[in-house]
Amino acid sequence: MNESVLMIVLRLIHIICGVFWAGTVMAVAWFLLPAQQAVGQPGAVFMQQLMFRQRLRGFVLGSMILTIVSGLAMYARLVMVTDGAWASSRTGMVLGIGAVAGIIAGGIGGGVVGRLGKKMMELSGAIQASDGPPTEAQKAEMDSLQRRNRNAFQTVAVLLLIAVAAMASARYL
Repeated sequence: MNESVLMIVLRLIHIICGVFWAGTVMAVAWFLLPAQQAVGQPGAVFMQQLMFRQRLRGFVLGSMILTIVSGLAMYARLVMVTDGAWASSRTGMVLGIGAVAGIIAGGIGGGVVGRLGKKMMELSGAIQASDGPPTEAQKAEMDSLQRRNRNAFQTVAVLLLIAVAAMASARYL
């Protein structure tokens, strides 16, 4: 494949998937999760439907992976073509900072948020299976899981905001 075509394809994958990943995480972190918490149990049912049955969680995970892999591939190609000189340029360093922020966001999102989401789904299933209202212990555990999940999502959203700002401005710095 021609070098220019390869870079165009990688850049399109990176930008399209990155926009979806960052936009979705920011919307969930700053709007949907606070609304879920304010509404209570119906909000938890909505989020479970959205994340697992509508498979938003899988689409976000896929876009995260494609964004990171395509970004690393472009970065590596530019470093190889310039024998490393590009990485020490101002543009290369700013893109590197954005890449680190994005990779950390991916680690937190894929690890912490994913684990908390599974725990909340299991707890929700146990509550529904009991055919009654949640116990005080279940409410307390769900509140704790939701709070930790919201905090993790907000951390990921801020990291992605840093990554987006770096990617958008690197060329001009």
